[in-house]
Amino acid sequence: MHFKSISSTKKGILISLVLVFYALISFYFFHIPENGRSQYVLMGLYISGMIWVIVSGKYQIENPSIKSLFSEGFKAFIVITLFMALYTFVFYKINPQILEKGIADNNDIITKQGDKTVMEIKENAEKLRSIFMPMMLAINTIKYIFLGAIISIVSAGFLTQKNN
Repeated sequence: MHFKSISSTKKGILISLVLVFYALISFYFFHIPENGRSQYVLMGLYISGMIWVIVSGKYQIENPSIKSLFSEGFKAFIVITLFMALYTFVFYKINPQILEKGIADNNDIITKQGDKTVMEIKENAEKLRSIFMPMMLAINTIKYIFLGAIISIVSAGFLTQKNN
């Protein structure tokens, strides 16, 4: 079985597994913060994977159009977005220390400003706790969908240009 004959959905699953593997290795083995420089490599892997999906789609589809190549990209980035949202949820559930450190850092900043009471700081911490997971899921979902759509349309447009 050649890579060219793998469906875009399966390529999305493969790309997702690479992204999750990289994120886990960088966090657990190299102790790089989940929102640190490793994000640039993660996005580079995502972009490379999406370009692979579109380019291979060009060779799988007879008379490829922008619409058909975008559709190939869409199938992949929707799967990747789903996997990365699931990964984000599980990752932050099994690593609550990330949220707690963020809240402690935020509390220190607010305390140093000196204009909030202890009760206001506690209320702020509880509010952060309540919005953290939905916020992280929303940010990651939007990031993967938006970037996937941009990469898909730009790559599809570039690959279907006619040379005069």
